[in-house]
Amino acid sequence: MSKGIRISIVTLLLILIALPSVINNSSAQQGVGSTSVKPAPDKSTKTLDAIAAANEILEEVSKMRGLKVLNPVKSGIKSRSEIRQEVIRNFEESMKPEELDAINKTLIAYGLVPQDFKYRDFMVSLLTEQVAGFYRPKSKELFLADWNDLNQQRPVMAHELTHALQDQHFNLLRFEDWPRGDSDRETAIHALIEGDATGVMYNYQLKSLKSDITRLPSFVNFSDQAGAQSDKDGQQIFNSAPAVIKESLIFPYVYGVSFIQEIVKKQGWASVTRAYTELPQSTEQIIHIDKYLAHEQPIVDKLPDLTSVLTPGWKKIDTDVSGEFGYFIILSEFIGKKEARPASQGWGGDQFTLYENLRTKQLLLVHRSIWDTKDDAEEFFKAYAKRTINRYPQARQLSNVRETLVTERSFQTPNGKIVMQLRDKSVVTIEGLPEGEDDHLQNLFEALWKQESLPR
Repeated sequence: MSKGIRISIVTLLLILIALPSVINNSSAQQGVGSTSVKPAPDKSTKTLDAIAAANEILEEVSKMRGLKVLNPVKSGIKSRSEIRQEVIRNFEESMKPEELDAINKTLIAYGLVPQDFKYRDFMVSLLTEQVAGFYRPKSKELFLADWNDLNQQRPVMAHELTHALQDQHFNLLRFEDWPRGDSDRETAIHALIEGDATGVMYNYQLKSLKSDITRLPSFVNFSDQAGAQSDKDGQQIFNSAPAVIKESLIFPYVYGVSFIQEIVKKQGWASVTRAYTELPQSTEQIIHIDKYLAHEQPIVDKLPDLTSVLTPGWKKIDTDVSGEFGYFIILSEFIGKKEARPASQGWGGDQFTLYENLRTKQLLLVHRSIWDTKDDAEEFFKAYAKRTINRYPQARQLSNVRETLVTERSFQTPNGKIVMQLRDKSVVTIEGLPEGEDDHLQNLFEALWKQESLPR
């Protein structure tokens, strides 16, 4: 899902309200972190002021981050309509229409958004509302929103200018056109980039208190607070967003800065710099710092193309990796975060594929996951079965069989048959199988269990 939710190195307003109270309280007198709108001065004057402030803050964050300024950074301001055009351009440059359509249908297939959801339109509106500033690696420019007071934008500038330093030292453009089908790893790298910049931004705000992020509790504890406080800031579109979009937008900032926080505590900022060479490989490594430090590699799973096994008319439209974070979202939508968190831990690797029947528009979702232990796999299997029951209260259970090698549960739902199989440390699920495809069920599972999974 990351490919579509990725914003090309921007700061969201919501990260300014995800701060622990110690930062908000210390900054209240200066207006730092506030998102209220004040009358703006003349644009040319404000642009000159923005350039002066950017030069000053660039030197400051350079010292904080331990990265030298290699080149000046061009700065300017943009109106809301210009910001909207940048968001739209980002979508057009980074994603093809068929990719956006595939993401939309994948979210629908998992039951994470309504059937009539329009992903692209919603994301353009949401990002236009949320973007407070952005650094564009292609043009090496920093732009700020002209509807906010410059003094209020200083934390945003600290964040975005850290991106400029990252770009000068690590070349952010190498992450722009990430290969399709590797979203979990892309999300992990996005979390490194945004967590790094967010950590510097928080240190910038904590400087007056002679404190820094290493003296604060984990920022993950404040992720729910960000969503709760958003009501105070008139963020109607964000508040109306499906949970999958809210959580995915917040993840790179909140989990990312917690990842940075732990690295800095253990090894200092030099280790953050090394992380751009020793990149995180999964959201599991972002969530569990010990997995990253131990270089625990995810398993690369490759599902077979099932179009030759299905009846004619099916087309593969998407294939990707959910990762621990993706499964956490998928589960929590229907069983809650408290149960979803442990059930998604112990992830080893996965892949899903989405098929569409070109005649009926029926969606068929297939996913296989590999877990660290048999117990982890069984815990996920049970959690996913409960999710299915909660998602389809009217579903009719067709089988609940536990044999020596395979445990199976199947359900008849309004969207087709769902069949789950647990074998050793792996779980295979077929969702949305329509009538007429039952004859192929055994062949489908035989094909799915034949494939081998290898470490990256």
